Amino acid sequence: MNNVSEYWLKEIVIGLDLCPFARIPYSKGLIRIVECEHTIESEKVSFFLDELDHLQKKTILELSTTLIVFNKVKSDFLDFNDFVGLCEEMLEEAELEEHFQLVVFHPQFQLEGKEVNDRANWIGRSPYPTIHILRNAEIESIQENYADVLEIPARNESKLHALSEVELNKLFYFLNT
Repeated sequence: MNNVSEYWLKEIVIGLDLCPFARIPYSKGLIRIVECEHTIESEKVSFFLDELDHLQKKTILELSTTLIVFNKVKSDFLDFNDFVGLCEEMLEEAELEEHFQLVVFHPQFQLEGKEVNDRANWIGRSPYPTIHILRNAEIESIQENYADVLEIPARNESKLHALSEVELNKLFYFLNT
């Protein structure tokens, strides 16, 4: 397991409470982080499909979610985002889009309409290109039980803007190497 990806999940995503729903499954060992070292697109797609199959075979009490870390991929954000689009097409072809959705993380993550250095982009920045496979049933449950779910992005942006440049660089050290 890649220590940098584990650090990112524990110290940034959970530590900064960017995803208020990650702490409990993480503490219960229900978040799977796997590394894909493939660089050829067809092999990356196969790896994704294998992980999707693995997640489907587990109950939500056995495995909540999966993060696929592409630690050998050197593509820019837009290229990786296109790859995630291909994976989303695979979900649709398998008629699984009702059950799962994908979230992209990347060292160069940039929200549409935001400048490159806007702190809002740091919400989606990770050490390596990463696909998060989420169960839709969990998202629906969260939306029903978490009154402020729509306020999370603005709250996260405020948290990141409140960090000093030193704090931000220290937390996201992996982006500076």
